[in-house]
Amino acid sequence: MNEANAYKMFGVGLATGALVVGIAFTGKMLRPRACEPVVDVEYKRDGRDWVPQTVVRRPVRDGERCLLAETGS
Repeated sequence: MNEANAYKMFGVGLATGALVVGIAFTGKMLRPRACEPVVDVEYKRDGRDWVPQTVVRRPVRDGERCLLAETGS
């Protein structure tokens, strides 16, 4: 294989790699991202003491934002 073919094959490989990375990046940007869970610590009354309790909340996606739902008491 002569030098001209080596450069040609290198260019083809470089172009193919750039195309694959571009497709992967575009696919990742178009895929909706999941919202990360939020870990809260709530204090509950247990007789005379306050006991910490860990609560995991799952936010919902609203367009580009992740929102926590409010519940009524």
